[in-house]
Amino acid sequence: MKIWSWIRRRPDREHELDEEIRSHLAMATRDRIECGEPREAAGFSARRDFGNVTLIKEVTREVWRWNYVEHIFYDLRHSLRSLLKSPVFSLTVTLVFGVGIGANTTVFSIVNTVLLHPLPFQDSQEIVHVRRRTDFGSSSSFSMHDYLAIRAQKDALSALAIADSGIGGYNLISGGTPEQVLGMRVSAQYFAVFGVPPAAGRLFAEGDDEPGQPRFAVISEGLWTRRFGGSPAVVGGVLNIGGEAYNIVGVAPDNMRGFMPTDIYLCLPIPSQSIDRTNGFQVLGRLKPGLTLARSEAGIDTIARHHAKKSSLTNMPQGIMLREIREEIAGRARPALRVLFASVVLVLLVACSNVANLVLARGAGRRREIAVMVALGAPRSRVVARLLTEGFVLAAAGGTLGFFLAHLGVRAIPLLSADRLPQLDLIRVDFVALGFVFAAAVVCGLLASIAPALDLAKTNLTEPLKQATAQGGTARGGNRLRNILVTSQVALSTVLLMGAILFIRSFSNLSAVDPGFQADHVLTMNISVDSIRYPDSLRTAAYYERVVQNLERIPGVIAASSTTTLPFEPVFDFPVRPLGGDPSSTQRGANREQVDAWYRAINSHFFLAMGMPLLRGRAFDERDSANSAPVVVINSALARKAFPNQEALGKSLVIGEGYLTDPHELRPRMIVGVVGDTREEGVMYAPPGVIFVPAAQSPDRITRITLGKIPTRWVIRTTGDPLALVVAVRHAVLEADPTQPPAGFQTMEKVLAGSFGPARFNMLMLTVFAVLALALAALGVYGLMSYSVSMRVREIGLRMALGAQPANVVRSLVWQGLILCFAGIVVGLAGGLALGRFLRRLLFGVPPSDSLTVATVLATLLIVMLVSNYVPASRAAGIDPMRALRDE
Repeated sequence: MKIWSWIRRRPDREHELDEEIRSHLAMATRDRIECGEPREAAGFSARRDFGNVTLIKEVTREVWRWNYVEHIFYDLRHSLRSLLKSPVFSLTVTLVFGVGIGANTTVFSIVNTVLLHPLPFQDSQEIVHVRRRTDFGSSSSFSMHDYLAIRAQKDALSALAIADSGIGGYNLISGGTPEQVLGMRVSAQYFAVFGVPPAAGRLFAEGDDEPGQPRFAVISEGLWTRRFGGSPAVVGGVLNIGGEAYNIVGVAPDNMRGFMPTDIYLCLPIPSQSIDRTNGFQVLGRLKPGLTLARSEAGIDTIARHHAKKSSLTNMPQGIMLREIREEIAGRARPALRVLFASVVLVLLVACSNVANLVLARGAGRRREIAVMVALGAPRSRVVARLLTEGFVLAAAGGTLGFFLAHLGVRAIPLLSADRLPQLDLIRVDFVALGFVFAAAVVCGLLASIAPALDLAKTNLTEPLKQATAQGGTARGGNRLRNILVTSQVALSTVLLMGAILFIRSFSNLSAVDPGFQADHVLTMNISVDSIRYPDSLRTAAYYERVVQNLERIPGVIAASSTTTLPFEPVFDFPVRPLGGDPSSTQRGANREQVDAWYRAINSHFFLAMGMPLLRGRAFDERDSANSAPVVVINSALARKAFPNQEALGKSLVIGEGYLTDPHELRPRMIVGVVGDTREEGVMYAPPGVIFVPAAQSPDRITRITLGKIPTRWVIRTTGDPLALVVAVRHAVLEADPTQPPAGFQTMEKVLAGSFGPARFNMLMLTVFAVLALALAALGVYGLMSYSVSMRVREIGLRMALGAQPANVVRSLVWQGLILCFAGIVVGLAGGLALGRFLRRLLFGVPPSDSLTVATVLATLLIVMLVSNYVPASRAAGIDPMRALRDE
């Protein structure tokens, strides 16, 4: 308010000052006239004795308060006029700043949403994920038996809930055409853990999960709006899910999707006791106010270890650990995002260095202007302030451009294979990002202007004023500073280029790994099979066979099969105990220790549909029915693990001891085939052991577990474009059972590409930043050489007049430029090797000090730097010696 009042009264003060000076001069002139001096001489004498009017006004203004505001306005106005007179320079700097700030703002928006911004839940730092300690670290999967033991701990957590380990597919029949929706079964305290209010109705309450209660459901706000038009009448109604009726008690707010993108929540009945030790659930809790994570973990860990001593059914003998929910969501993305943010900051530093060089080059022609300002009484601090103001004006323009570029960058993130990035749909360029843009613009303006401003403020007054032209030459300090800036640009771009090529080589190695199946011409989908209509393996397998027959009648379909899961998806693993030879023999050989293996129930054409090689034995066929002898096919990894140095074919094994209790389901299964290994966890991980069981022979308990957790996956091999058959495939599935709609159509190639998602995102982002930095560095080298040629016209002309060949002159200039580039490359390679050691956990098959990477970096930089030096240096060959000497 005081500044505004001063600004409003400023014209009156100026008018009063002018009137006072005129009055003083008029009185002095009148006194001299009365003393007998002529009028003109009296006026001249009065002004001479009074002194410099402008200087007196400046001194007077210094006494006034807030005068520095006026200096800012003057500097802003002068800067705008000066920059408008140099549109090419202004647009170039604005573009350089805009690209640098825009790239930084885009990555900051990702980092802010994923790593920094609180989750959209009340006191989200108190929400924890309960994990079991294991030999390999920890696991988030729990059994119902162990959850009931943990629930006995009342002092460590204010709320505790159990939920399905992942999102399942459910057939929603209410409210229109049947469709498959995403759902989870959760206990009553699930929403209390997250501390969210209902969008309509109520959420689950204490007692809703007790056995004998009606089935309750909560739907998401998105499903409520999309499927039911947001009608309040839905609350209290009945939801038909898979043939079962659920009472809708309320609507969950959309911010719950920040944890799981779920459409429906079904209340999971919690028994008072359970012997079920199947690890198919996750456990979430909320810390009690005032308790630290460590104290809560100690309390619940004590309960878990005490329970492990009493129960032989527990799966947590090594105890319990707690992790903040944010770490569970964003933990895997943290290292890569840190690398990307550090990389984009380097790009911004290159941009600032580039702009500083441009300002120095432009300032060389302004030395006479600055010398005149200083000669007329301007203090050097005012010169520095004016030059800094120009830098801040350019940075503000670049920040504005960068803000809009960041919007485009955030929209382009899904195109960069970032589909597995946590909270992707929540990434926005918000007010926090706007504050980051402002801070980045201030820092850029300061970094790009302070060194050139200080250098130009040291201008020697004598030399520029003695020169007759505006070309004021250049000071040694200016040359040295420009050389340092160019060298730093080359060094920083070398570091980024080293990281980018390491990621490119790592991604190339990943892409070259054989996943163990043929992904081309394969269509995938999923069907949520209702356990009410298909309660056991026999009826489920019969339904699968009807679907397979319908699918394989479609022209263009070679083979089709169901499977429990696809490669690269979370799977169910069960203990497997290898036996000896013929399972019908009384002498089965020495039993071995159990090993864990991934489980898949499949149809007979699965291996053909997936393009997996059968190495020995046979695949499943019509002989392998529910009434025939149980058989199994295993992969090579399990054969080596379960039967080391032996032939696995013809031997037998038992699946699920400790989980299955029916003696019929625990019968030994003969190994009738061995197939090749598949990279189930991703191509960068070793193949795990996998067992394949005919769908008709899958134990009923395992079938119920899998169908209750996840939709059944399907693979369909075609002769042409798989997506062209989606309509026909949908019709064939609905023909087998119209209440089981298919969903999630995509090609297997997309599934395979999705496993590369994080590596591809890292590679593309760092490559973009490296190209930007390299382009800016090349621009800096080009600008420095152009400036050097323009400043040495007289010298070059003199050398050529004395007989120097143009080619020799050009070679000399290029070599001088390359020396600076070599220095930057050496420094950059040292930094790149250090970066490689930091990136080693994100790389696959590439050592941090890879010689091929170093050679590629050197070759790329030498070519770019040679071109950047040669193009402007070649202009020296066209200089006319006589004209150059005459101009001088």
